[in-house]
Amino acid sequence: MDFYKKNMRILKSKNKKLYNKILEFENSDSLTIKNSDEGHIAIVNNKQGIEIHLEDSRSGDYTIRVKFGNKERYLHSKYYPLKEAKKQIENLKVKNQQQIFALGFGLGYHLNELAKRNKYDKVFIIEPYMSLFYTALKYVDLSDLLKSKNIIYLIGEDISSLFDVIRAYYSLSLEKDIEFLEQKAEVNLFNDEYKEIYNKIKEGINFKKTTLATNIHSAKKWKRNMIYNIPYIIKNPKVDDFFNSFKDIPAICVAAGPSLDKNIDQLKRVKNNALVMCVGTSLKPLLERGIEPDIVVSVDGNLANYKHFEDIKNIPDSYLFAELANHYKIQEKWNDKQVFLTMKRNFSGWVEEIKGEYTSINTGGTVAHTMVDLSYKFGADPIVLLGQDLAFSENRTHARGTTYEDNKRSEENLIEIDGINGEKVLTSKVYLSMLSYFNNYFAKRPDRTYIDATEGGAKIDNTLVMKFSEVIDEYLKDSKNNINVRKVLDQHYKKNQVCDNKNLDTKVIQQFDLTLKELNKAISLSTRQLSFIASIENQLSKINSITDEEIKKIEKKLLSFEKKLNKLDYIEYFIERILIIESMRYKEVISKFYLDKKQKIKEKLKYYRSYRVMYLRELKKSKKLFEKAYQDYIENNQ
Repeated sequence: MDFYKKNMRILKSKNKKLYNKILEFENSDSLTIKNSDEGHIAIVNNKQGIEIHLEDSRSGDYTIRVKFGNKERYLHSKYYPLKEAKKQIENLKVKNQQQIFALGFGLGYHLNELAKRNKYDKVFIIEPYMSLFYTALKYVDLSDLLKSKNIIYLIGEDISSLFDVIRAYYSLSLEKDIEFLEQKAEVNLFNDEYKEIYNKIKEGINFKKTTLATNIHSAKKWKRNMIYNIPYIIKNPKVDDFFNSFKDIPAICVAAGPSLDKNIDQLKRVKNNALVMCVGTSLKPLLERGIEPDIVVSVDGNLANYKHFEDIKNIPDSYLFAELANHYKIQEKWNDKQVFLTMKRNFSGWVEEIKGEYTSINTGGTVAHTMVDLSYKFGADPIVLLGQDLAFSENRTHARGTTYEDNKRSEENLIEIDGINGEKVLTSKVYLSMLSYFNNYFAKRPDRTYIDATEGGAKIDNTLVMKFSEVIDEYLKDSKNNINVRKVLDQHYKKNQVCDNKNLDTKVIQQFDLTLKELNKAISLSTRQLSFIASIENQLSKINSITDEEIKKIEKKLLSFEKKLNKLDYIEYFIERILIIESMRYKEVISKFYLDKKQKIKEKLKYYRSYRVMYLRELKKSKKLFEKAYQDYIENNQ
C-alpha cells in the first residue's frame, strides 16, 4: 500500500503548513532517494549529511540504519520494532493531564502507539531532521498519529522557534504534568542537537513560569494603576502614532546593567544623531551626568518602579512612554509629554473601548525588551544596546547612580553562560529568561542591525559586539544623520494629543456610568450565588447520599448565575488574570475521579465557593476604586 499518499492526504487536511513543508523538501536539491537493484532503499539528505538506510526487520516491519558523520546507528530493533515501541509506551504510564515532549521521530512507531492510547493533554513532537520524518511518512502507516488532536509538530524547524511554541501552547498546571518521550537511539546519535533542544525547552518553561507568577502577583496593581491613569490616558496619544517615525535612524537603548559605567559619558556625543531611549532605572545616572534622554520607557506598576523617579527634583523635558498600568505616581510626577502603550494587561480592554485598539508591544518580562521593541516599531536601524549585561558583571546587578547601585549578586542558583568576549559569566534564572527572549526576538527580525555595545555581560545571539566608541565612529557621526529628534517627537505628539474634546468626555462618562451599573449587578448576583452554595453545603452535611438528578439541578442553578454574570460586558476586565490560581485549582478538582457522588459534589462546591468568594471580593474592591476614579475624572473635566 502507498502509505505516503495516505499519510499526506491526512496531513493536508490536518496540518496544511507541515504538508507544504514536506512537499517543498521533496522537491528540493537536499533530497536524494537511491534504489539499488537488490531492492535496497537509501534516503540521503545532502544538505545535512544524513543517510537513512531502510531495512526489513525479522518481523517484516521496517527499521532504519542512520549514518551521520562518522557515526552509524539503528534507530529501531532489527527484530521486532513494533513490539519495542509498544513496550516503551506501556512503561511511560501517561496520565490524561500530561503534556509530553517527544524528542526524535524515528519511524514514528512509538508515537503511533501513544496516539492509539490517547492518554495525554498534548504532545510536542520535535524532530530537527526533516529527512527522518519524510522517511516515516513514506514507508510507515502513521494514520493513528496524524489523525490525533492536540499534537504540535516541530519538524525541521530552527531550534529558536521552540521558545515561541512553548510560550504559545504549553499550559502551566499546579501539578507536575511534563513527561519526556525520547527516541533514544536518535537522541544518542544527535546528542549535541538534543542537548540544545532540552535547554530550549527548559528556557521556555522557565519563561512561562516567570510570566505567570508576574501576572498573578501584579494583576491587581495593574488594574488599580490603569484606573488611576485614566485621565492621562484619555488626553494623551497612543504609541501607534509614533510607529515608523524614526525610519533608518539609529536608536540607542540604555538599560541599567553594571557595564553602563564604562560608556555612559559617551552618550553626550550623540545628540541629534540618534534617538536616545532609556528605562526608568537608568534615568537618574543619565541626568546626573547632564544627559537628557529623548524617551524614557516605563511599564512596571509596582511601587519599586516609582522609586526610580521619586528623588528626581527637576523632571526632564523628555517624553515618557508608559504602559497603561504604569505606576500612577509616575504619571502624576511627570511633565505633560506622556504617550501610552499596552502589553494587553488586564483592564486594557476597558480603555480600548474608548480610545480604540492599541498595538500590543512585545515584552519578555523586562522593560528593556519593551524599549527594544518600541525602537523596532519606530523603524530605527541600527538598534544599539547599552547597559544590557543580563549577568553579574563585577558581582554587581546594576550601574552606579541607580536605585539598586549597592545590590550585589546572590551566591545561590547561579548559572554559568557565555560572555560577550568568549569568557564564562554568571547569571540568574530571571536574567537567563530575559536573555532567551532577546535571542529569540532578534533571530525572528533579521531585517535590522542589532549592536551590543554594553562592553560586558552575557553574549546575546544575533548581535554585533562593538565598543560604544566604535559605534559612534561608524554609525553616529554628525555627517551620518543630523536629525532633530525632539522636533519629530513634538510633531507627532501635538498632532495626536486630545484637547477639549466634549464628545470624548461624554463617551468616557457614559462608560463610567454603565460600568458602575454592571458592577452593582454583578455584586448582587455573586452574593445570591454564594448564599445558594452555602444552603446546598448545609443540606449535604445532613444527608448520606445524593442522586445524579439532584446533582444536575445544583449544577444547573450554578450555571444560571454564571450565564447572567457572563452577559455583563465590562465585568471580565476587573477579574481577568487575578483569579488564575483559584480557577486552576477548581479545574483540577472537577477533573478528578471520585467513587462517592456526595464527596465529589462537596469537593467541587468547596473549591467553587473559594473561587466565588475571591471573585466577589475583587468586585467590591473594584467598585470602590472605580467610584473614586469616576469622581476625580468629573472634577478634573468640569
